[in-house]
Amino acid sequence: ALYEANEKAMAETSETGHVQLFDLPGDVAVMVRYQGKVATFRATIPLGAPVDKLPPVRNYIDELVHAKLKTIGMPASEMADDATFLRRVTLDITGRLPNAAELKDFLASQDANKRAVKIDVLLDSPEYAEFFANKWSALLRNQRTQPTFARGSYLFWQWIRDSIADNKPYDHFVREVVAASGNLDQHPPVAWYRQVKDMKQQMEDVAQLFLGTRMQCAQCHHHPFEKWSQQDYYSFAAFFSTVSRKATGQKDEELIFHKRGAATATNIRSKASVVPASLGGEPLQLKPEQDPRLKLTEWMSRQDNPFFAHTLVNRYWKHFFNRGLVEPEDDMRETNPPVNPELLNALAADFVKSGYDMKHLIRTIVNSSTYQLSAVPNEYNARDRQNFSRCYPRRLNAEVLYDAVNTLLDVETNFAGQAPGTRAVALPDNSYNQSNYFLTVFGRPDSSSACECERTQEASLAQSLHLLNAADIQTQLSRGNGRADTLAKDPRPDDDKITDLYHIALSRDPKPAEVAFANAHIEKKTTGKKDQEAFAAKKEAFEDILWALLNTKEFLFNH
Repeated sequence: ALYEANEKAMAETSETGHVQLFDLPGDVAVMVRYQGKVATFRATIPLGAPVDKLPPVRNYIDELVHAKLKTIGMPASEMADDATFLRRVTLDITGRLPNAAELKDFLASQDANKRAVKIDVLLDSPEYAEFFANKWSALLRNQRTQPTFARGSYLFWQWIRDSIADNKPYDHFVREVVAASGNLDQHPPVAWYRQVKDMKQQMEDVAQLFLGTRMQCAQCHHHPFEKWSQQDYYSFAAFFSTVSRKATGQKDEELIFHKRGAATATNIRSKASVVPASLGGEPLQLKPEQDPRLKLTEWMSRQDNPFFAHTLVNRYWKHFFNRGLVEPEDDMRETNPPVNPELLNALAADFVKSGYDMKHLIRTIVNSSTYQLSAVPNEYNARDRQNFSRCYPRRLNAEVLYDAVNTLLDVETNFAGQAPGTRAVALPDNSYNQSNYFLTVFGRPDSSSACECERTQEASLAQSLHLLNAADIQTQLSRGNGRADTLAKDPRPDDDKITDLYHIALSRDPKPAEVAFANAHIEKKTTGKKDQEAFAAKKEAFEDILWALLNTKEFLFNH
């Protein structure tokens, strides 16, 4: 038998099944596998601290998170202040920093419901649709692998963005991709079939992206961590066996259609011909004119489907919390159970009940006290990694960080083929990675797989060096009419200008010590200088302050 813990930092197992737990509170699962059979052992490691005060309960998320915190014995952090909340939720929903006017109005508002009101405003903004279109465009492999693909990649991205802006129900969104037919002008999601041509790859992408199930291993042998067999693999692949294509009048574009006939796939091990069957379902007997993909999407969106809604809510939970209830977010198997099963089930049930309303899901998550907790740990929860007793800071992703740096330095972006000022999060495909070193080094995905893991969030020396001394950063800092140049010309008191910089970069007022430190640097640079020399020195001082701010963790992270 094989024994393996899903959280290596919490437990290790011996060859004979002895489980050694470490001093890290939370839940750990140990997979036990013997030949084709798997089972899971679960252990809860309590902290045992007194939990006598918890944040207010705003919805069922808080009820279920608080129940877990009481079981573990782990007090939650305090609620985040208004400025921290505004920066966090604006970045998470729209992929941009709040501007100074938004910050001022939000902090001045006395409305007890102002956080919920702000959430609705952000969800109704075009930036929300652009930001989440960026996420889905990468997952749906929207690539421009050759110049002639540009039209298709843009049409597909535009369809994704419009679907999100219109709050298209998630089951409809998925059906229109998986069962896409026609050409790009009739139905842009057929672009997915241009990138994913192989029947087995189509099945694997759909299973991983929409059902949280990694079927790749089952192609040649029984899945080592799951119950899926080769028969399951090929019967699921058979749903895509009648997808056909033919050339259109446009170069490198195709018409996608269902080819009339029997939907079957051949099990390479048994050589048997198998008909379509859903995961864990019975084989289907379809008529030759029936498109099996429509039957697949019907099964996927059924209210009792154990994978579909759970996978989406887990994916979005990770987006807002930097950790899925199941981790990785697209590996939802029996041997990798959620850290809070009751919460995952409740989120999925609520999502289905709402009619697969993605805005409703986001609104429910970010209105919870759990989402609005401070990132500052208390004396007990600093090592918490899975109980959501505080906010887990996460580095801004490549596109968001690129836009944030340009906002701070007052730079208008220019991307080939895009209108001036287009945000990096609104780029339609992967083709801009090759011409933009910043996006590449900070891990913008190449859209070559259906896995979120393609986006790298790990810090690297190359990233640090780029922010510290890259030529393009230095050029933007010192350019005429840039942020530093404008501030040097500004006749207002330096205290006001320093406050503005903190509002733009960190969405908060500077502390007195920070103002004093910045003023001391300006004075040091300008002392003894006059006229043009004094202006140049002051501009250089503001360049230094900007450079220091964009290299702080407080700027680089969403917290």
